Amino acid sequence: MPQVVNLIKIILDDMELPILLNNPESEVMDLFVKTFQSDTYAKLADTIVAVQDGEVAGVAFGYDGSNEEPLLAEFGNHFDAKLPKQPVFTEPEAVEKEWYLNSIAVNPKFQRQGIGSKLLNEIPHYASQRGLTKIGLLVDLANPDAERLYRRSGFKDFKTQMVSGHEYKHLQKEI
Repeated sequence: MPQVVNLIKIILDDMELPILLNNPESEVMDLFVKTFQSDTYAKLADTIVAVQDGEVAGVAFGYDGSNEEPLLAEFGNHFDAKLPKQPVFTEPEAVEKEWYLNSIAVNPKFQRQGIGSKLLNEIPHYASQRGLTKIGLLVDLANPDAERLYRRSGFKDFKTQMVSGHEYKHLQKEI
């Protein structure tokens, strides 16, 4: 899980989350590892890991949008004396009745090798297992390469929304 969280941190850094900006990085990463390893996350979320040559090459993390609130609340169970309880995410991202792709990241060592596309191709299986027929995600307006990848995979405009001071396109795909 630490390797997975380190990849997800690439996205968290881009989001400029206050918890990362205002606290020691190691403490925040420990919080994420503990939360991601929790029974709640095992039950309510899906972590898809691509392994290549014995290393984590990429990760996709997502969940049924209706589970966003309990997943965010789970962070509150893993703060400790070194890291006082505080908000991790301030705005909702997902909508109900969609499998929400919260994060997808590829290890820089394995980029441009189709890992991201392979992960995206696995997601419909996880969404279907949860009884969902839509996949949703946010893409930063400042990341046109990612947007092109998502659009090639069949994602279309749903709405625009702000998260942590950044404007994102919320894209959806029917499966």
